[in-house]
Amino acid sequence: MRYYKGYISLSEACDVPVLLHVRNARAIHFDQLSDLISHEMEATLSRSLRWRVARLEKAGLISRLEMYRHLGKPVFEITHHGLECLEARGHYLLSLPSNTEQILHPSQVPHALELVNIRIALAKGGLLRSWKSELEITSRNLVAESSATKDFDAIAEIEFDGSSRRLAIEYERNPKAANRYRAIRDVLDKDKTEDTVLYLTSNDDILYLLAVEMRSCRRQIGFALSESFRRSLLDTRTLTNTEDSEVVLLRDLLAAKDV
Repeated sequence: MRYYKGYISLSEACDVPVLLHVRNARAIHFDQLSDLISHEMEATLSRSLRWRVARLEKAGLISRLEMYRHLGKPVFEITHHGLECLEARGHYLLSLPSNTEQILHPSQVPHALELVNIRIALAKGGLLRSWKSELEITSRNLVAESSATKDFDAIAEIEFDGSSRRLAIEYERNPKAANRYRAIRDVLDKDKTEDTVLYLTSNDDILYLLAVEMRSCRRQIGFALSESFRRSLLDTRTLTNTEDSEVVLLRDLLAAKDV
């Protein structure tokens, strides 16, 4: 089949999955994209990924964030044109329609990149069954009948002792104001959609701040450093929101759900 000069033919099997990864992550660098593709797609797509990404970028469906050149690797985001192409193929998100004014604020990029790192760690550890990003979760919640739902940063379905657990993940890179945490506690107390909530933080100070702010929450919550979690996964030492602020392995916190 012949295509006009300047036009691009998108493959449902190869191009669309790449666009979905870039969109759902909000920001992703090439090595992260390569890791996700190699774990979830055919090896042939992984081998052609560099060519395919360059092709999508040239067509204006994705773009690189020049302000992050210091990372030594290109960081990509979806474009409005890329969103339009996905929507034309039925991949529409209420949380990020193609007519949105700003796709990604620069301050959100480090947050987005770390969430991809967390996803990759779970995949490489053989624990990950499925992953829903904040954009997908928010889009679902916008049409939910109940307002008692939290727009988590991610929901990971993981393998655990021969069964599965739905782990709601929040990555806290910067502290919030006290009234924001009060509102989050109210939502978490009402939200019963996930088994366990895991707050991952960028440093110890934010971890202990969260532990204090969420102590009165009636949900089962764990707190851990994101770097430690990516390294140890289920064996991560995790601070809990129990009365005595008990520290347990994450696998023990998950197992407590059955008790």
